[in-house]
Amino acid sequence: MQRYIQQLIEDFNKAESNPVPALDYGFEQIIQKIESDERVSAKQLLGVDYIELPPAERMTVQQTQDLLEAMLNALNANGTGVSFPGNGVPVKLAYSQLREKFSEGFLAMPGWHIDFCSGWCPDCAFAVYCDVCKENWTDEELKKEQKNSNF
Repeated sequence: MQRYIQQLIEDFNKAESNPVPALDYGFEQIIQKIESDERVSAKQLLGVDYIELPPAERMTVQQTQDLLEAMLNALNANGTGVSFPGNGVPVKLAYSQLREKFSEGFLAMPGWHIDFCSGWCPDCAFAVYCDVCKENWTDEELKKEQKNSNF
């Protein structure tokens, strides 16, 4: 498994070293891109597809950390920033949630940021780590809403 993970990291390093050039869009083109929600596959943007990324359960914490770091660097170099809500987020959770984004593809126009916040805390994987959630929901309210949502 270590050799495979190293190969993935090398692929991400290539994507980081050779980012897709940012195009100079005019205002109308930017609006059209936003409205169209046009996406490119992870394979097209970074050279690695969702199906190639192993589940977190199959890796050690260190392997997960190394792969996550390579993913974040490649995304950032290609115009997509990423931040995880809260403090102390376990690396395997962060990796798993970012891995899911690879199945959706990424917005075609650079300059986007993934923050994993939909604004609805009860269905958020990061709720227990997120200060914003803690400011707006008590543990009891959160558990009650999660139960009502069949979590």
